[in-house]
Amino acid sequence: MKQRIISREYKIMLNQDCFVSSKINLIELSGEFWQDFKDAIKDIVIDTDGSLDYVKKRRNVRFYDSTAHHLRENNYVFRERVDIDTGKREVTLKYRHPDRYISQDRNMNAAVIENGKTKFEEDIKLPFKKLYSFSTKQPISDNKNINKLKDIGKLYPGLKKELKSYQKDVPIDLVGGFTARELVITGADFQIRKNPKVEAECALIAWYDDSCGEDTPILVEFSFKYENKREEYDCKAAQRAYDVFARLNNTFGKWVDSEGLTKTSYVYSRA
Repeated sequence: MKQRIISREYKIMLNQDCFVSSKINLIELSGEFWQDFKDAIKDIVIDTDGSLDYVKKRRNVRFYDSTAHHLRENNYVFRERVDIDTGKREVTLKYRHPDRYISQDRNMNAAVIENGKTKFEEDIKLPFKKLYSFSTKQPISDNKNINKLKDIGKLYPGLKKELKSYQKDVPIDLVGGFTARELVITGADFQIRKNPKVEAECALIAWYDDSCGEDTPILVEFSFKYENKREEYDCKAAQRAYDVFARLNNTFGKWVDSEGLTKTSYVYSRA
């Protein structure tokens, strides 16, 4: 069944050494990055607004898989996020593939459909690598354990059919024994079309491993995305988004780490 691409998100890894600081200074550095970014793209975009100075989310992030990586080897990831302030838990099953038609042709429903939020997106990474991401997130209770593959299968019943060599009793554990403390900073956007008005929302995401020091990020990612629930993307907006991404890749100096691992790849590299 065809899925509409509801958003196009461009992601680029930044040099984490530029963001070694306390939380307060991190926001200042994020604002400094935003100012440099605005200056770099002012001849491309129509307008910029706001600044990267609002901590929207603080959460712990974990990935689960078998020791043989049953999920990862089949292009799935299973992620848990826990809000640091409220303790609320949320899990996401995501399938990514460079071929749209392979990615979209699967059942990603939550066991209780109304509890899940499903979306089909286009993720774009350097140099211009596209992955089609099909995912569903849902809340889970405080006492829900994730110990075996069947625990994920109960949350996402379609996985039993879609995952090659599904074995319900395969043990599942925290990948690399690693929990990332994540800060998501938002508050800025830029305009890429006048009529209809299209804006790209920006975010800076910093990951911390508390064993490395609370002020030292292990990863920093910058992303921007624009959306259309009917998948009506035109050339003008797409061209400006493309040009902004190219400018980041080619001429943005100290800030960009074009060889950096993505968040998921970093987690699995530790396993």
